[in-house]
Amino acid sequence: MSDYSPPSRNPADNDSLAGLLRLAMTKTLQRTDDMLPAKIIAYNAATNMAQVQPLIAVVTTNNQIVPRAQVASIPVYQASAGGFILRFPVNPGDLGWIKANDRDISLFTQTNQQSPPNTYRLHNFADALFFPQAAFDLVTIAGGDTANVVLQNYAGTVKISLSETTITITAPTSVTVNTQTATVNASTATTINTPTATFTGNVIIDGTINVNNVASSGTPCNINGSIVATGNVTGNGISLDTHHHTGVTTGGSNTGGPI
Repeated sequence: MSDYSPPSRNPADNDSLAGLLRLAMTKTLQRTDDMLPAKIIAYNAATNMAQVQPLIAVVTTNNQIVPRAQVASIPVYQASAGGFILRFPVNPGDLGWIKANDRDISLFTQTNQQSPPNTYRLHNFADALFFPQAAFDLVTIAGGDTANVVLQNYAGTVKISLSETTITITAPTSVTVNTQTATVNASTATTINTPTATFTGNVIIDGTINVNNVASSGTPCNINGSIVATGNVTGNGISLDTHHHTGVTTGGSNTGGPI
């Protein structure tokens, strides 16, 4: 590193009233916290409070780089309203931004009610809020999602993608829906592509069932269990209710059982 030591004031501001005023404003701003990149040191999920390290250091006039002090306990921003919340897991090392409030908010964080400032602190990181944001080079966005709204993990292997007309859910292992009643309304068609479909309860079908390509594939349609039909059953054009048997003599006897 160079031995050059930056002066405390801009030499161009010497010997002028305007320069003196600029120096005074600069010194005031140097003691005013506003917004800096930062990272999580520790996080308490129960209280949503984090210990944060600002990542822009202070450079002294003798050219020493001095890390800023860690901020012990500040709330982490979570988008929420109307009884709903969008929550992200926060872990040590996560990046983001620390933003200082205008006044001391310590009493407000205790009550969540209108409160006076507890001290004369102004624009101080002790009264800050942490906004999580991953570094862009950590995130992989698929080419097909560049114009979409996406909720995903960093690698893009698990995601919900919303375009103007479609919603796509991607999960490499499983998708689970827990509810009392699930309804799918599809005005044209519903397609399920899967090697195996399992239903653990009763199945009610109000319409026609078509089983295609059973003969051509050589795979029989196997049903393990009883079949109860309250209407007529037809197989290969033969009615179960009204079919006849050949090779019998008319009379009062019945034919034998099926062979």
